[in-house]
Amino acid sequence: MDLVEVKNLIVKPGMELKVNGVFDANPERFSINVGHSTQEVAVHVDVRFSYGNDKRLLVINHKTDDKWQEEQRYPGFPFTEGQAFQVSIVFNFDTFDIYLPDGKVAHFPNRLGDQEYKYIFFVGDATVKTISVNVADKPTKR
Repeated sequence: MDLVEVKNLIVKPGMELKVNGVFDANPERFSINVGHSTQEVAVHVDVRFSYGNDKRLLVINHKTDDKWQEEQRYPGFPFTEGQAFQVSIVFNFDTFDIYLPDGKVAHFPNRLGDQEYKYIFFVGDATVKTISVNVADKPTKR
């Protein structure tokens, strides 16, 4: 599982991180992470095809002091092995809205509470084709 890092690309409230990629043919998992470092992660979007006891599960979490915190597990699994995907994360002041390929939105609190993050990284069984950070074209909350 390779680590791909993007540093000093600022994500703040009202902005959207859009990730386009293609999953490997037989993936185990793939994650999109936004925070300050690998030890301080504000939002961890973990697509688990087959990881430990987890099969076809979306898990969202955050990490503080290099320790994972209470994860949220989401029903449904809008991802397919070997296929292209797009995930968008809109940063609100107190939440992250994660727009999934099936049109559903998962909401996750900004538990670190910061208003700016400069470190994005990807880990796992997919090829990231493009990433962009722009002013959100989806509604954001104050």
